[in-house]
Amino acid sequence: MVCYARRAALFETLYASGMRISEALSLPSDAAPPGTRMLLVRGKGDKQRLVPLHDRAIEAIAQWQRLASAYSGGKRSQWLFHSVRNGTKALTRQAALKEIKEAAVAAGLANPKRVSPHVLRHAFATHMHSGGTDLRVLQELLGHAGIETTQVYTHLDTSRLHHMVRDLHPLNEDEWDERTTVA
Repeated sequence: MVCYARRAALFETLYASGMRISEALSLPSDAAPPGTRMLLVRGKGDKQRLVPLHDRAIEAIAQWQRLASAYSGGKRSQWLFHSVRNGTKALTRQAALKEIKEAAVAAGLANPKRVSPHVLRHAFATHMHSGGTDLRVLQELLGHAGIETTQVYTHLDTSRLHHMVRDLHPLNEDEWDERTTVA
């Protein structure tokens, strides 16, 4: 149960924030006090940035912290995501990857080998961008030094593009028909 709570907290945090796995695993235990909506992350080049959390991530972290505290007899770990067996050690990248692969298999994904922490980061970036987040804001959230790196994460969703042209272009077919009948 405790391992699953940590897994849920880690997955929700990765997807909610777009953090690199190394950034998430190096978060100190006090990085997420109850009710926090933002995490201060130390990224590449020792640069700090704030990343957002959504309600599901906040709840998952709180549940993980409660269960881990009860499991360890109230001892507090140095790390937010730590080993259940040995709360003094941070969860390793290898262990986190193994948990992600196991969850992908359990979920019945067609190709669980392709699922990774980076895929969660990519999903965050793609969903944020397709939801309208400005590329420069996304660059900051991801902790990229250059905009070119951020552009790699974004895909032009051609169906969305077609819908936008259909719905918003002043000369789309419906608008054109209305203009020609009014004139």
